[in-house]
Amino acid sequence: MSRQDVAADRVLSLTLKFGAYTAFALIVAGLALQLVVPWGAKVAAAGLLVLLATPVLRIIVACLQFLREHDFKYALVSFGVLAIVVLAYVLGIQA
Repeated sequence: MSRQDVAADRVLSLTLKFGAYTAFALIVAGLALQLVVPWGAKVAAAGLLVLLATPVLRIIVACLQFLREHDFKYALVSFGVLAIVVLAYVLGIQA
């Protein structure tokens, strides 16, 4: 495994960790604030939104890393997966 592969894996790992920890902190803070102020539920909802956006961000980061490494086949696959996720989101909103 090359040094560049380890760095790429680290970036992807940090992306998922950051998203998960941020979502957790927002949800817990929102639930605690909900007992005190009426807008606490909005903070918890923001945490859920971050939790849902984290995998999409991971796909984007992977696609960008594949492009940076000139691995166009996997970049195209990542872009296709991203297109499917966005299409599912758009079609899900309309339903």
